Amino acid sequence: MADGTRMVSVGRHVLAATVFGAGEPAVVIEPSFGGAAEDWAKIASAIARQATVVTYDRAPYGDSSAARDHRTPDEIADDLDGLLDGLGVTGPLVLVGHSAGGLYVRAYAAAHLDRVAGMVLVESSHEGQRPVLDPLRSRRSRLGTALTVPSIMRESRTERRGGDRRSIIREWRTFNRVTAGQPRLGPGALGQLPLVVLTCAAGDPDVPLPVWQRWHGLHQELAGLSANSRHVVSASSQHYLNVGDQELVTGAITDVVRSARTGLPLSELAGGPEPPAPSEPALAPESPEPSVTPGPAVTSDPAVADAE
Repeated sequence: MADGTRMVSVGRHVLAATVFGAGEPAVVIEPSFGGAAEDWAKIASAIARQATVVTYDRAPYGDSSAARDHRTPDEIADDLDGLLDGLGVTGPLVLVGHSAGGLYVRAYAAAHLDRVAGMVLVESSHEGQRPVLDPLRSRRSRLGTALTVPSIMRESRTERRGGDRRSIIREWRTFNRVTAGQPRLGPGALGQLPLVVLTCAAGDPDVPLPVWQRWHGLHQELAGLSANSRHVVSASSQHYLNVGDQELVTGAITDVVRSARTGLPLSELAGGPEPPAPSEPALAPESPEPSVTPGPAVTSDPAVADAE
């Protein structure tokens, strides 16, 4: 357990959480499916120089208890709300959601929009991704998805990040249902709240270009949640941008915090527009720079592997 980690009872769960730094709005990080707070420790420490940062292990991962529910986005959002109350974090929030965590922070925003000061979606899953992406996936990818539950059953507790198999399988099955559904937030639902959407670069050999292009399009749609948004494509093709492009993720969170504090639009804190999504793979330059699209920009984008 990390130094300063607190165990907080929330309903039927006990959640492990760590609070770094001080200052509003507080930044709250929701990890990916199978992820844990430790995955975000370096980014949290960097952001803590300017704001309060809350990281936690969602049930059943890390030091938290097994999950006693179906792990729906609403149930996870309720856990987060209870956790913040237990920690005494009562002010405005910048929500950071990675992959499946993006679903969960949007569920929180749908229920507690008055608490939300901004949002960062990092390689976020989309509620409508399965009908869009599944037909484009390779046979190998579809087989891997079909074998997810047997794979979880074979994994050690360490590989499962401390989670029990039953809880993880419930979350996985719920995730599959939710990502064949309808968005929790409609276009413009966040109004003028600052929103940054981060997408990995094309080029992962396990992600065919058509899958990445649709993934990119889904993320453009997410950018349309706010009139004060930015969609950035990383120079890294890793789904886990919290590892593959920490500087970009840290900068995005910093800009959203600054926009929330000052009222300045993100367009005054960022660079120019992003070129169109590539129609064919391109070689990255020696010193790649992320591309930026001001939002909103609604189009018609494992996840990708193709990701959650």
